[in-house]
This record gives sequence, structure tokens and C-alpha cells, in this order.
Amino acid sequence: MACLSVSIPLALKWGYGEVFFKNEEFVLKSLQIQTDGSLNVTRLAEIANVSAGMNLMDLDLGQIQTRIETLPQVERATVTRELPDRLHLMVRERVPVAWLSVPPLGIRPWDLERGFLLDEEGHVFRCLDLNEGIKSLPVVEAFEMVEPEEGAKVASEVISAGIKLIVASDARFLPRGLSVQSVRVRDEWALECTYSTALKATFGAYDFARGLDDLALILDRMADTGRTLSTVNLAAVKNIPVTFAAAESSTVAGNATATAPVSPVSQVTSAPLSGDPDSSASGTSDSAQEKHLRSILKGG
Repeated sequence: MACLSVSIPLALKWGYGEVFFKNEEFVLKSLQIQTDGSLNVTRLAEIANVSAGMNLMDLDLGQIQTRIETLPQVERATVTRELPDRLHLMVRERVPVAWLSVPPLGIRPWDLERGFLLDEEGHVFRCLDLNEGIKSLPVVEAFEMVEPEEGAKVASEVISAGIKLIVASDARFLPRGLSVQSVRVRDEWALECTYSTALKATFGAYDFARGLDDLALILDRMADTGRTLSTVNLAAVKNIPVTFAAAESSTVAGNATATAPVSPVSQVTSAPLSGDPDSSASGTSDSAQEKHLRSILKGG
């Protein structure tokens, strides 16, 4: 995220009245504002509520910091003096990781009036700049929650789990080109995650780390077989149900492309590894993964 630094000369007073200072050496003349997000620097200057001609040493920096940090978009603010005549304001804004969608409350993504963003910690705040990067963020959808309060954390453990799932999954699978598009809260225990490949994966809300481990193993095996995973229920510890995307038929009528039907639920069949598993450290590791894959997909 780009960092914006603006120096605002205080040639004109922002307030009213004449002020007498005993020490004119430390009279405020400029305000340096640096922010890493989309907050308007003029708005930040107004909230800081400092004026040209104020005694730099008399300013309550803690009070200025508190005023800035009341903004829902602000994670942290730092205010420092630079003698003889400058005040520095550094603002770290919350980094959005997802949109919030709650249809019963009229909360919807990509909407500046009724939309809310979520950061990694679950803080709720308005979108100020609907750019392409913000539009591309995944959506966390729920149908039961209290009206969110700007700047506060969502009062839902399962929504918080959905946010953490997005962060953990993208950290692990984004290099593979697999990004989260949405996470839907199915109930208080389960999350349905839709990926950029149209894969739908169901995770246990409080056991998604194990689910991500299992998904990595399954995806590796699918890459070996050339099959495309369509759905997978990773909330299950064993006997994980999966379905595959319909494969293209080798015989087509006319010039049309046909797809072959697949059974609604299929089990992944694990082929034995070639070579002696004990012949090398690598073989031992592969054997352990193979055993675990068979366990999670076939129950033993």
C-alpha cells in the first residue's frame, strides 16, 4: 500500500482569536502528515485540531493521538514534535482483508453506503476508496449477527474464524494461483470457502488449520492424476467426501464439446508409491504423506 506524506504549511490560522506566546521560537508553522492508506490528509488535519501560531511545547500530543485513533479506519497514530516549528503526524490505517456481507441487515459488499470492510483482527470499518484492489477482496457472508459498530470487532467467533481462514489459506495457496473468493458461514461450526478455481471447500470453523493441511495433500494428488477437484468437505477428519469437475469426453458430436457425467460423491483412490519407501529419507517422507492421505480419504 502506498504511503502518502504531505506537509501542510500553517500560514493561516485554523481557529479564531489572538494568542500571546512568551517563547516565539517554538511557534507551530507546519504540520507534516504521513498516512499509508486512503484517509484524506485535510480531514486528518482538521481532526488533529491544531492551528498556526500555537506553542509547540504546549500541545497535548496524547490528546491529538487519541482524536485521530477514534477514526474507525485508523489502527494507530503517532504524533511527535520537531523543533523549532513542526508537528509530525504518522497514521497507520487498518488493512482490509475482506468485505462483510449480512443480507438480513442490508450489509453488502462493494457498497460505499451499506458496505463494511474487515481487517485481519475483525475490526469493521467503512470503505473510503472503492478501487480495483478493494473490489477484488473476498467476501465473508453471514446471515445472523448483531448490527456491527464501526471501529469495533465483529461480535461473532465464527465470522472471526472465517477471516482467519482467508488469511491462512491465501498465505498457503496463493502461490499456486488458488485464492479465496468468498467464505460463507453455514452454521456456528462450519465455513464454506469458494476459491478462484470454483472449488468449494467446507472447513470446520475451529479446525481449519488441519483442513488446510489435508487440502494441500489432496491438491498434490489431484495434480498427479490430472483430475480437477470440484468440492471437498474438510470438516471431516476421515472419509473426506470429494467430487470432481466433469472431464471432457474424448468423443464429441459435431464440433461441440461434451462433458462426461460423474457420480455425485467420489472417493479419491490412492495409488501405491513406486520404489521402496525406506530407500531414502525422501521416500520415508513420501510414504508418511501417502499413509496420511489414505487415512483421511479412505478412513484407514
